[in-house]
Amino acid sequence: MIRPLLATQPDWSSGLDLGLNGLPYALPVHPNLVHFTIGLFAIALIFDLIATSHGLLQPIYNLLQIKPDRAAYYDLGWWNLLAAALITFVTVAFGFFEMLLAEPPAGAVSPWGLPALETMYLHGVGGVFSLFMIVLLTIWRGLERYRWRARLRAQVSLRYGAVALLVLGFISIQAEMGAQLGGTFGLHNTAALHISQKQSVATLQTLTIPPRTVGQALSNPPANYPLPRWEFQGDRLYYGIQSVLTLPAELAQPELLTRLNDHAWSADDFSLVGDQIYLGDRPLLPAGTTGQAQLYRLQAALLSSSDP
Repeated sequence: MIRPLLATQPDWSSGLDLGLNGLPYALPVHPNLVHFTIGLFAIALIFDLIATSHGLLQPIYNLLQIKPDRAAYYDLGWWNLLAAALITFVTVAFGFFEMLLAEPPAGAVSPWGLPALETMYLHGVGGVFSLFMIVLLTIWRGLERYRWRARLRAQVSLRYGAVALLVLGFISIQAEMGAQLGGTFGLHNTAALHISQKQSVATLQTLTIPPRTVGQALSNPPANYPLPRWEFQGDRLYYGIQSVLTLPAELAQPELLTRLNDHAWSADDFSLVGDQIYLGDRPLLPAGTTGQAQLYRLQAALLSSSDP
């Protein structure tokens, strides 16, 4: 049961050799634990809101001919929240461990327009803030349960419910940023990384990596991934995930991509000469009536993906 969870060709003496995903184990732990944090916290809030809204929901209960135990809902809310607080310590710990081993790619940007490194840092800081807020809410909820509102039917105050909803909204934003790290940037996501590099299944099956331990990764982090490549999707030209231009369908796309990807061009390498857009000292494509706008979009794509 243990062996399949370990990375490819592990060093059994240490168990800390890195696999293809840049981790000493085959599957990232943080993304799996974070679902416990989100799920337990959301369920706790739902049960508390149902119990607090007991009077408003009474007509529905009468219609269904059921008599729910209000105190039981509060019990479920409390114990799920306590479990969320405890598991979140482990979630954040694994998150920082895996973040230290991550290789954020240079040049790529998220759907929110943020580079990988900034997204990762914001996600890390937001994770600590989420832990802090969940722990504070757990203490608040415990005081209401056992002291402040122990003799009241409504065990949870409306103020607590409102703050908990705001925290749940913040955690949802955190979850989206984490999804961008794994999906858009491919951090510790072997499939996403190699699909983005257009490697075939046969290539992946024969792929080998040099032995590398956690200690080596922390002391000598590797260089970032290569800059994005120019690609076509239909008649739309992309630089990485950034949409740049819509070009005529009759344009020779393979030759154009070969020119664009055979060198690490800068924005200054593009120029407008007459009715042609030049790349270096050779014409790249006809400019048409919007040549200046096309030139600007080509240059902007490279500028937006350059290192800060």
